[in-house]
Amino acid sequence: MKRLLLLLAFLFISFQALPQDNQNKLNEFISQGMKLHDLKKYDEAIASYKEALKLEPANSSANYELAFSLMGKGDTKAAIPYLEKVTKTKNNVSVSAYDMLGSIYDDMGQKDKAIEYFNKGIEADPTYQRIYFNAALTSVRMGKEKEALNYLVKALKLNPNHPSSHSLYAELMAKSSTTKIDAILAYCNFLILEPTSQRSVSAYKNLKVLMESSVSDSKNGNTISIGSGGDTEQNAANLSVSMSGLSLIIPGISENGKLEQQLRSIFSSVGEISARKTDKSFFWLFYADYFGKIGKSEYMPLVARIIGYTANEKENGKWIKDNEVQFIKFGKWEEENARK
Repeated sequence: MKRLLLLLAFLFISFQALPQDNQNKLNEFISQGMKLHDLKKYDEAIASYKEALKLEPANSSANYELAFSLMGKGDTKAAIPYLEKVTKTKNNVSVSAYDMLGSIYDDMGQKDKAIEYFNKGIEADPTYQRIYFNAALTSVRMGKEKEALNYLVKALKLNPNHPSSHSLYAELMAKSSTTKIDAILAYCNFLILEPTSQRSVSAYKNLKVLMESSVSDSKNGNTISIGSGGDTEQNAANLSVSMSGLSLIIPGISENGKLEQQLRSIFSSVGEISARKTDKSFFWLFYADYFGKIGKSEYMPLVARIIGYTANEKENGKWIKDNEVQFIKFGKWEEENARK
């Protein structure tokens, strides 16, 4: 009897140990595959993931990572069935799989199908910011800018520190003179988050064009033009851009000084207009209130240097370095005034 009990105990332990051993091997194959992927050894990574799938064909992580490596080597179409497997089970990477499928179908020119997958991903996880941004990009390519803006607003609310969302929002808003102020503040937000990249050079040029578009030369001197077409507050905010252009015609002020004065004037004016509003749309709550606070803060000289960084990298870089304490304090101010 005692020997029988010992035999049963041994068999029990053996059957329990085998799945655990398989799990360890599975984890090793996935971990190894991820390391190989990071080294851009995509074929070896794929082979490692396939070994993992031999142990557990429905493993969501192995299927997802295998698809990711297939995309890495440019074989995007082959990634589709593995991503489809991920979406068929509840797991923590299904929304990423939907996002990747949407991007694949977008690249393949099947944009309606791409949006379908993006929306399925949003349904699976409404808090996943990147999928809203990718859906916005696809919508823009489809010529559906209204839908793109709806996705972008959600993307920005979920992550106010996503530079690309601000950049795309600015590009869309810049297409209409009535939303010029929207574009200006969005470009400013992008440049605060990403001041030194190649994209920043283009963004700053676009910002300057928008800010100076209301000031033109004439035989009698400079002329300030006033846009219209929006509601009362929107027109007033656009007028603040026009009036800020007066700093451009004051002699004896450096380019950095002009930029600081112009931005301070815009930020403060828009903030004051927003403070009087009771029923606020996304723009007023998200951009106007935030930049209104910056316009009244001690950090305007620093913010102007950051926004205009690419216009004079050497001088602005030195100024920011010499004012490192203020730069650190502004970072803390941003955390305290974070948009939620």
